[in-house]
Amino acid sequence: MQLIQEAKDHRRFLKQTVEHYKVGAYFPEQLILFPKTDPVSFEWMQHTNHGTIIFIMSEACSACNIEPAISFMKAHPAFDYCLLYEGTPQSVDEQQAGLPVEIRIHRCDTMKLHNQIKVNVVPYVLVFNKIGQAVGADTFHDLTGLERTASPLIRVYRNGQTQT
Repeated sequence: MQLIQEAKDHRRFLKQTVEHYKVGAYFPEQLILFPKTDPVSFEWMQHTNHGTIIFIMSEACSACNIEPAISFMKAHPAFDYCLLYEGTPQSVDEQQAGLPVEIRIHRCDTMKLHNQIKVNVVPYVLVFNKIGQAVGADTFHDLTGLERTASPLIRVYRNGQTQT
């Protein structure tokens, strides 16, 4: 009986459920990134050439590894990118220094984001078409997971390239 209880002990950490961003939803035109601050405009997402990938990460998260995101950006430079990063200004500067493409980086409070976009876990990726509508969303830990989540956007982009 003791062995069975030990085998189930890990489940006590699974009480909080992961909320997924709703596919088909539009990203808000504005987000408040910190309590008692002015909203930041994300209206630009509705006017991109090929779509947007938003990574949500935290300096305090041991699972947040920027390397899969960097590999993805190198493989798919045509998309617009944004990093919502919870951390110190210094850690944000360090993240930006290692990125291969131009990317918008915004420091944020992930709890404040949760109240607005209902994503309560990091690392997380949101994938939007060129008018700002979600076509994919999930946690990520490697390039394969990112490719799978972004596959609808990648397919549309590749189909558009072969027709020109």
